[in-house]
This record gives sequence, structure tokens and C-alpha cells, in this order.
Amino acid sequence: MDKNKLTKEQNFFNDKTLEFAKELYDKNEEKLKEAYKGQIKNRDGLLSKIAKILLSYNITDNILNINAADKKKLYSELSDLIVANIKSELNFETSLTKGILTGVGKEKFNANNYIYSLGADFNLTQLSDEALEKIINTKVDNKLWSDRLYDNKNEICQTLQTEVEKFLKGETNVNQIEQKIIEKYDTNAHETKRLVQDNICRVQEGANDEWQHEHGIKKVMYMATLDGKVCSRCAQYDSQTFDIDKKPVQIPQHPFCRCVYISLVSNWHPRVRLDNETKQNINWQSYQEWKKNYIDNNPERLANHKMIKNKS
Repeated sequence: MDKNKLTKEQNFFNDKTLEFAKELYDKNEEKLKEAYKGQIKNRDGLLSKIAKILLSYNITDNILNINAADKKKLYSELSDLIVANIKSELNFETSLTKGILTGVGKEKFNANNYIYSLGADFNLTQLSDEALEKIINTKVDNKLWSDRLYDNKNEICQTLQTEVEKFLKGETNVNQIEQKIIEKYDTNAHETKRLVQDNICRVQEGANDEWQHEHGIKKVMYMATLDGKVCSRCAQYDSQTFDIDKKPVQIPQHPFCRCVYISLVSNWHPRVRLDNETKQNINWQSYQEWKKNYIDNNPERLANHKMIKNKS
């Protein structure tokens, strides 16, 4: 089935599903800023320590002039600082990510309930704690999300230790060390963002799949609408429909994938929708029907409608 052949009800259901999915990404991007703040604080603390070293020792040809004993002592101090910083990041980001994924799973399931309730009567259910934990802790390539976070932090820790060692040995000159530390922390932030967003996508789809099976959904449509640039791996499935138990791929397919399997509902008809002008719920109708009944046949509102369009 082509998405252009969907009924108006299915299109509405799809649009609302994508709208709520996007809101989840946007809301949790704001939460991630707390992780970035901690990383920046640690980065600046390390750079401040390095700056004090530069002020305390002679510099010859842009290379730190330092004896072996001081090199060992300073490396130990910098290494301990790096380990402490990365450990604090790991603890904070583990807690933050678990909270985000728990919220995402619950909100996705509830959003599906809400959208479905607009056009159908059904027994409302909640995503069980057991099912949610199973979704969150599903391994990908034999690793939990928390394993990957640990690996990422361990790698950045070792990389930073290597950079300060090169600096103290004179392999990295004093004009390069600041930029190298900044670049490593940029990578740190990128890896955190990728891990969290990939798992938001995975947990959303896990909760979505759980809801679809609980509510007897038979068909789904693969949608890549949330991604501005659709890669070939996703494009080959975009707008195609599949049996609920024959989804061709697991989502996400790749880093920063935001594709969605949207439920194709039958016998579903929205009973009400929000009139954006009056802010009142009105009986469901298409925009053209709404415009004819509430705008074209109402001179006062028609005048207001034209004024709004002229300003936009």
C-alpha cells in the first residue's frame, strides 16, 4: 500500500504518531544537555590544570621542558583527574540514560493509547514494568546499552591519558594540547548523543511493537519521515507495508536512525479534533470540510481566516 492511498483516518493516525515520536526526541534532547554540561565542566577543569603546568615550567621551542621525576608526578595527577572525571560522567550518564529510556517506553505506549482512543473504544492497558525492563535491556550485538556507555567512557579515558602523556613527553607541543583535548571532548559528547538517541529509537519501537501486538494490529507501514535525509538502507522500505510479524528490519538500522513502524488501523474513526481557532473539540472532519462548515459559511470567521493567511 502506498502512503498516498491511505484513508484520511489512517493519514491522521500516522501524522499524530510521527508528531508524538518527534516530541519524544526533542524533549529528551533537552535532557541530554545536562550530560554535556558535565562534560564541559570536566574538560575545562583538565585544561585549567594543564594551563597551570604551562605557567610553572620552562618552554623551549613550544615544548615543555620538564625532568623525568616531574613528568611522572604530573602524569599521575592528570591521569587521576581524568579517571575521576570520566567516572563521574559514567555514573551521571548511566542514571540519566536509564531515566530517559524508562520515560520513553512509557510515553510511547501511552501516546499510542491516546491516539487510538480518539477513534476507538478499547480496554486501556499500561506497559508493564517487566515488559519495559525487557525492552530497555535487550542486547544488541550481545551488548546492553550500559555496556556500550561504559566502553565509550573507557575509550575516552584512555585517549585523554594518552594525550596528556604525549604532551608531557614533548610529542605534542604546548600550542596543540588545548585543541586536542577539546576535540576529544567533542567526540565524547557525540558518542553520548549517538548512544542515547539510538536507544531512544530502539525503546520507542520496542514499546510500539508491544502495543501493536496487545491491540491486534495486523499491518504496519515503515516510515522514514522524521529523518530529513533518508539513507538507502531506510529508503528501500519507506512507505511499504508489512505484516506485524514480518517486519523486514529492526529499528534503528543505523546511528541516528529515527524511522518508525506505524500501525495501520482499521475501523478507526476520530470522533473529535481540536479547532485551532476556537480551541474547542469539534466532530472529526477533514480540513476542507472544517473550512466549509466553520469558515466559508461564517463571514466573520472567514474574514479572520483571511487576515491570518495574509500575515503568514
